[in-house]
Amino acid sequence: MNISFSRTLALASLCMLCSKGLSAAEPADATQGPFGDKLAVSGLIEVEGSITDNDGGETSSNIILSTFELGLEAKLNDQVSGFATLLYEEDGDDELLVDEAFIRVTPAKVPLFIEAGRITQSFGDFSTGMVADPVTLELAETKHHGTVTLGYEEGLFGARVSAFKADVQKVGDDVVNTIVAALCVADDEGEELRYRLGASWINNIAATDGLSGDYDDFEGSTSSFVGGAGVYGMVGFGALDLRAEYITALDEFEDGGRAGEQPLAWNIEAEYAVSEPMSVTLRYAGATDFDIRRQYGAAIGYEFMENTAVAFEYLRENGRVDEGVKGDRDLFTLQLAMEF
Repeated sequence: MNISFSRTLALASLCMLCSKGLSAAEPADATQGPFGDKLAVSGLIEVEGSITDNDGGETSSNIILSTFELGLEAKLNDQVSGFATLLYEEDGDDELLVDEAFIRVTPAKVPLFIEAGRITQSFGDFSTGMVADPVTLELAETKHHGTVTLGYEEGLFGARVSAFKADVQKVGDDVVNTIVAALCVADDEGEELRYRLGASWINNIAATDGLSGDYDDFEGSTSSFVGGAGVYGMVGFGALDLRAEYITALDEFEDGGRAGEQPLAWNIEAEYAVSEPMSVTLRYAGATDFDIRRQYGAAIGYEFMENTAVAFEYLRENGRVDEGVKGDRDLFTLQLAMEF
């Protein structure tokens, strides 16, 4: 269900690592070290220059190191592996942190696995060919929780169930309280036809990064949980890829900063590989009861050297909430990205 660094470059030429980190990344060539040839290192660097034009007449610009990511994979044997990702995002936490670190155990002769550690939850897919994260990721990405996962992988089918302790708890509780379940069927390597279809569910959608802050003024307490669900799909024909994702709360919140609201978000993209090193992506997205009403735009990416790409993106956003004030704006972004 995750997108590897190499797949992102090949399809989008944008070097955009969306949401799932090292657990799905294709490692670089193994490097010698304490583990010999059992240790693999990979990384991503993204630098962005941007101009933001608000409808109120205000214009701002910036140059940032938008992403630095360093991934490690240590394979002790066929049954036990360890994964870790260090991540810096200037527009995010603005500090280097452990994004993921977990142990994966795969019993012999059965298509099951167990993962334990800090894991990005499998709620949502968030695949994109754009520079900017999709609105579905802004709403539903769920990271930085100690987690235990039981999964199944065989052929084209995958499934997993995870449990973790969320920051949002029922009044008086301090327990492991949140469950995520996900299913996926995928064959995304074909030249003529490829696809990836999946669905996910969470019993406590207030646990997501985009919604948990609504309970900061309530000391992270809620009277009842609201579930969430998401579906996504990708279908590719030759040089064309079509993507769609929809994520929603399953009921209105009874309390918190969005009491009486039922947040949802959706994202639709079409990506066309104009030539082998160049691609163009179109996006149309939106949300209800969330931090943006509508978003649309386009990006063009060009891989001018191996594992090195430049991308230019234009986005129009309607109803984006900025410091409590809603407004419309145009965003122009130029990105230079390298993976290793």
